[in-house]
Amino acid sequence: MDEYGDTWAPPSQVLAELTARWGRTHKIAWTGRFWLATHHHPRAPWRSQIEPTPEQLESRLRAHYGMPPGPPAERTQRRRDAR
Repeated sequence: MDEYGDTWAPPSQVLAELTARWGRTHKIAWTGRFWLATHHHPRAPWRSQIEPTPEQLESRLRAHYGMPPGPPAERTQRRRDAR
């Protein structure tokens, strides 16, 4: 749950989606606390990204590498808790 009270999809589901989008160029991992993306090419600029949320990770990857290769994948929708 984030600071706004939003519940995220299960990490296993988000990991599968991120891998489907970025797996051609990056190895994606969930540490239990942070999301990591490591570029497959050892000399790539910004080889590793570490972020607390999957959306921040994708934002940083897009900022450094543009859109992921291949067709766009469906995104998991967050569920909004009643406030």
